[in-house]
Parts: sequence; structure tokens; C-alpha cells
Amino acid sequence: MKEHASNSKPTQRDIDRAETDLLINLSAITQRKLAEMVGCHESKISRTDWRFIAAVLCSFGMDSDISPISRAFHHALNALTNEKRPAVGSRLDA
Repeated sequence: MKEHASNSKPTQRDIDRAETDLLINLSAITQRKLAEMVGCHESKISRTDWRFIAAVLCSFGMDSDISPISRAFHHALNALTNEKRPAVGSRLDA
């Protein structure tokens, strides 16, 4: 994680954006489902300070990892680069 860390303080705009992205992602599942996934009680999820989590992610430079738009571009790029390629040793003109 050290390679992602930034010595500069994240801006409020960055934190706001990361918090919004977190909340968008969290809205796709219920608190109960997230608690099951994480392995904690549902009340812990409801008491979580998502703004603090967003600030931590921004400080480590990981805020783009949670962005739905960043992930969409990443998936689209993977889909384009992972198209079926000829097998090694096969001939294209055969």
C-alpha cells in the first residue's frame, strides 16, 4: 500500500467524491448482506463512518479503486484487451 500513499492531504472534493462512490456501491446491497460478507453484526455496518473510510482511501490513493466510473472503464478495457486471440503457434492464414 505504501506505493499508493500520498504525503499530501486529500481535498474535500476528493473525499466527497470517494464517499459518494462508497455510498453508491453500498446501495447495491443491504446492510445485512454486507454484514454477512464482512462477517460482522449488522449494527456495526449502520454505525460505520463512511466519510472516514473515504478519507482513508483517498490518503492511500485508492479512491479510484471504489469509483463506479473507474471500475466501468477498467472492465471495458479488460473486455477489449481480453478478446479471443489466436492460440500460440496457430496460423492465421490456415
